[in-house]
Amino acid sequence: MMTRFGIRPANMKSAERIIRLEQAYRYIFRRKDIRVYRNAGRVYIDVPWQRDPVWLGDLLCSREYENSQGIPLAIGMNIYRECVLHELTDVPHLLVGGSPSSGLDEFLEGILISILMHQVPDEIELFLCSSGNLGFDGYADLPYCHVIGSVRQTMAMLSDMSREIDRRTGVLYNSGCRNIFQYNERGGHLRHRVIMITEYHRLFASNKQAAMAFILRMAELAGPCGIHLILASSHPGSLRGLWESFPARVCLKVASPSDSVAILGQKCGETLRHKGAVYYLDGHDPDPLYLQSGFVTQREARRVIDALRNNYVNGRKRSIFEEIDD
Repeated sequence: MMTRFGIRPANMKSAERIIRLEQAYRYIFRRKDIRVYRNAGRVYIDVPWQRDPVWLGDLLCSREYENSQGIPLAIGMNIYRECVLHELTDVPHLLVGGSPSSGLDEFLEGILISILMHQVPDEIELFLCSSGNLGFDGYADLPYCHVIGSVRQTMAMLSDMSREIDRRTGVLYNSGCRNIFQYNERGGHLRHRVIMITEYHRLFASNKQAAMAFILRMAELAGPCGIHLILASSHPGSLRGLWESFPARVCLKVASPSDSVAILGQKCGETLRHKGAVYYLDGHDPDPLYLQSGFVTQREARRVIDALRNNYVNGRKRSIFEEIDD
């Protein structure tokens, strides 16, 4: 929880004088984590109080999540205890960045569970690509999850997905439909595909031009086809040049203003103080929302996976990537 004071200074000189009083505000409120900053012509003073933890279950039990008709991602909760979700069926892609100690892995685990808890295999198919700390091995038994653990397999998957975009575009064109929603309403059946890449900087380091080409093509053409991309990296510098193609973006704590600019297109991510705090751009409002993401433990995540596995284990599909090495 936090109290935010907003001031409209008469001019730039007054704003700078207020900002220089940060130490005085810390003495007045008897807190060392007071933050004074300028944004959009105003000066804000943020006074945090006792922090209430936000659990992923708080978001998944919300009315917004239960009433969602699309593919909701649990982003976080604001200081008014309002749940904020991102609808992939509205803005089809999401860019996520943060430093290794910012809570990035926990955030990605949370949005993945929010997808699994809301969708069934007949509606969605997930491609989980990770060559870093966040492993997806536990999800491999689910019938709609394809787990990819190497850079080479990820590049092969992106190449295959690029061909799938061409195929689906042809299907939509021949049926006279503008997008996957019209096609399915008219009796067709195309499943949404969600691709989560957690360590984009490894692709970037292995083959920069090919990786950029695949990602930009998907960001431009994949949305109407029902193919969604969640692109994340713990090295935000590798995301530079991509934020213009991703209207929806999430920035966790980063080390420098340049890293914040690489993700959000503006400076603010470097001012985040605690783990799990995010700035979120929903793709419509140019001003980022300050949120606390939902926390989930590894034990709870395993329990969710076990429950889903018990429901769908008889319908498991063999991964299409098991024979790539051959």
